[in-house]
Parts: sequence; C-alpha cells; structure tokens
Amino acid sequence: MKGFAITLDAVIALSFFFIVMIVVASQTYQPRTPGTIYLKQLTLDTLTVLEKTGRVSAAIHGNETADAMQDVIEATPEMACIEVNVYNSSDGIAASALRSDCTDKDGLDIQTVARPVLYHGDNYIIKTESWFKKQAG
Repeated sequence: MKGFAITLDAVIALSFFFIVMIVVASQTYQPRTPGTIYLKQLTLDTLTVLEKTGRVSAAIHGNETADAMQDVIEATPEMACIEVNVYNSSDGIAASALRSDCTDKDGLDIQTVARPVLYHGDNYIIKTESWFKKQAG
C-alpha cells in the first residue's frame, strides 16, 4: 500500500508539472503595433529635440547647420514619417524638412503638432506632421 501511495503522489506531481509546461509553451509573444498615442508622442518628442538643440533656429537663420533638422528626422523610427515646416509671420515657409522615404500620406491618419517660436523678435510657427508608412502589399 505504501508503494501505491508514493507512485500516486509522483503521478499527480508529474501531471501538474506537465500541465504547467503545456500552458507556458502555448503562450506566444505577439508584439503590439504602435498606435496613434505612440505617433503623437514621437511627434512631440521630435519637435522638442529640434527646439532644444537649436536646430529650428539654425534652419530659420539659414546657415549650413540647417541640414541638422533633417538629421534628427532621419533618426526617428523607420515605421514613422515626419514632416516639419517652419512658417514665418506672413505664412510663408521659412524652413522645411521631410523624411527622405516618405512622400505619400494620402488616406492615412496624421498627427499634427504646432508651436509658436520667437526668433530675433520675429514670430514663427513650427508645424510637425507625422504618420505611419503605408504597408507594402
């Protein structure tokens, strides 16, 4: 009788172990695709980086470091497209940058952020638009 109880105890323990292993093995990792909140935060962060590093001022001033605004945009994640336009007080474009492989945004959800900037006594508006690239196929 003693041997039967030990064998039954072992079978129950192994059964529990195998059930736990099957449950763990059946769990698969499926990464979530980023949504509009991620895109909005990316847009705000990019704009903040452009302002705090002085790249917007350089683009407005028109010196040779104006391409640095493009460098920041190119450093954003591959799945997102970002376009930055700096408008002067007469609504003309003072500076502009667009991610190099992003031209088509028709029919896509676009996140937009705009901020006013004062540069040497002149008012400017920085408008940033971002969207996810269209999926191929």
